[in-house]
Amino acid sequence: MRPVAALLLGGLISCCSSSGAASAQTAGNPQAVESAADSVRRDEASMRPAHALDSPSLVFAAGVFALVEAYDYPYSFGVTYVARPLTAWRLAPGAGFAVGPDGIAFMYVDVRRDFALGERWSFTPSLAAGWFINGDVIGPRDHLEFQSGILFSRRFDNGLRLGLAGLHISNGGLEQPNNGTEAVLLTLQVPLQNQGTRK
Repeated sequence: MRPVAALLLGGLISCCSSSGAASAQTAGNPQAVESAADSVRRDEASMRPAHALDSPSLVFAAGVFALVEAYDYPYSFGVTYVARPLTAWRLAPGAGFAVGPDGIAFMYVDVRRDFALGERWSFTPSLAAGWFINGDVIGPRDHLEFQSGILFSRRFDNGLRLGLAGLHISNGGLEQPNNGTEAVLLTLQVPLQNQGTRK
């Protein structure tokens, strides 16, 4: 009986060892599956468009330079270059110009911050300072002028953003009288780098 008992004991030990190895492999499989899933998620993330201001962009604007009937609502056309956001505050520096009738022009540097409103909409406040040429048409009378603004925009699948901006231009109280003007503009923001294809 002893040889038979020894054989049974050896078989039992062998079965236990095989079962332990299989359990170890099974325990390892979720890690492999998880790694594969992580890889898929990374691939999908790489195909989604980046944040609108992660890429340098050009913002084209057209609208009304002054919402004042006495000035006959002069037109405004302009373009702004927006660089990548900097610092943890995601402040994006830029520079641009706007022109209007009868010699109106405004050349400026600005900084803006993009806030997401859901998946496609954005709210963007901005602050600029620059050189204003009045052309004797609208309110501001000093060459040094400041511009504050807000922009609401919607991003499309191709990365373009269409928006509506409201701006205020004045000398910030540095001189009196502090004449100013308000502008309303339609904007089109065009990324200068490929942002991928949205899934």
